[in-house]
Amino acid sequence: MMYIFYILTLGLGCSQPEQQLKQPNIVLISMDGLRADHVGTYGNKNNPTPSVDRLGKEGIVFENGFSQSNESLFSHAALFTGRYVSEIAEPDYQTFIVPEETVLVSEVLQNYGYQTGGFVAGGHVRGNYGFDQGFDEWNDSADFGSFFHKTPQALAWLDQSDRTRPFFMIFHGYDLHRPYLHAQAFFHIFDGEYRGPADQFARRRDTERIYNGEFYGNFPLTHFNHPVGEPILDPFNYERLKQWAATHQGRPLSEEDEQHLKDHYDSAALAADLQIGILIEYLKSEGLWNNTLIIATADHGEDLGEHGFYNHRSTLHDSTTKVPLIVSGGWLPEEFRGTRDNTIANAIDIVPTILTSANAMLPAGLKGRDLLSKEPTSSVGISIQEGVLPMVSIRTHQFRLLFEGMPLSSPLFTLALSAAPLEEPWFYLYDLHTDPSAQTNRIAENQETAELLRQELLQWRKTMQRSTVRGTQPTDPKLKALLQS
Repeated sequence: MMYIFYILTLGLGCSQPEQQLKQPNIVLISMDGLRADHVGTYGNKNNPTPSVDRLGKEGIVFENGFSQSNESLFSHAALFTGRYVSEIAEPDYQTFIVPEETVLVSEVLQNYGYQTGGFVAGGHVRGNYGFDQGFDEWNDSADFGSFFHKTPQALAWLDQSDRTRPFFMIFHGYDLHRPYLHAQAFFHIFDGEYRGPADQFARRRDTERIYNGEFYGNFPLTHFNHPVGEPILDPFNYERLKQWAATHQGRPLSEEDEQHLKDHYDSAALAADLQIGILIEYLKSEGLWNNTLIIATADHGEDLGEHGFYNHRSTLHDSTTKVPLIVSGGWLPEEFRGTRDNTIANAIDIVPTILTSANAMLPAGLKGRDLLSKEPTSSVGISIQEGVLPMVSIRTHQFRLLFEGMPLSSPLFTLALSAAPLEEPWFYLYDLHTDPSAQTNRIAENQETAELLRQELLQWRKTMQRSTVRGTQPTDPKLKALLQS
């Protein structure tokens, strides 16, 4: 009933007296699968995100925000810990978990008196992957669900919270994640006149059967069983599909078909945005807004045919790693409001930003920065991503260098990275000033730039304290509680 009430009272502006706290409430919103250029404030002409855009107008928009991976499990691990994937556990997608000994932002905030609630839509952000550490309330029901499923649970928890103590909440939904058809109020809100087969292609598994503009409906998808007991779609399907396409006939997608898939994606963005708007209005009507910091971002983007596939795990281009990153809320200092920042901002920067805002001590070894630091920041920066397929990438303002073909968990990875020739199929360099969609490998004419970026990757790899943990979660609740403590 409370959820219905807040839908009906959106925008009425009623508010209760607000109790000022020494530490801000903090809300971290993860819009799973939302790429930056499909958000209104980042240039999407469909404008499917009015609530998120409003956060941007009232806060600071980071125009070059990047995730640390291209998949929910890896990316959320980096997002919640402030560490690179290889620092958390061995970066093998078939075994990866967040180990009990890893410190999550929720655990730190708990020690500083915060009430902690996690409301995530299941999938690869379930508690059995290690994400539930440090939460007073953890709810990962509605497997691969949408914000529509999580909003009532989040508001109910806030209703029952102790208003004399600050809270930290993670709010997550899979609305943008394939199949772009999650529970939502909108279906054909964009391109409503279309009548064709793209509604079939948008289904859960069928998006994985599209390659280079053709749909291969008979392509057999394979899965593996993760040690936590979850079946996961094998990302090597994409390599197999390339080979399959060479000997099988697919059904060509027209320009209208592909545009309709993109419009479904925007409809999903609008559905997610509605629920985020409900949360914003709740905070305002309950008198919580002025003491709340909101960070809205995504764990990865989505390749929408630009590099052959409709998914996010097959590549580390901007389409799958450049994400919205907005810091807003009534607690945000005045000097940041209504501003845009062009520096490169990473997912690993979010934990230092949260903990600094909460006046909490940062765990040792974090490599990210406080995004709200008043110290001057150089306009030059880098972003590094680790893929679930054998690939790693480094991104500057102008260039992206991709290194492919060697698993990150291999003991030979560093040797291969240092010794492989700067050419295909090992390395790919894209000049994003002249080729923003990264279609042409420019490494042959930019060897000096490629070598400089290779050295940056080597420095990153050699100075990192890599984890050797291969994951299984303890099944004994008492043992798990002991490890967490």
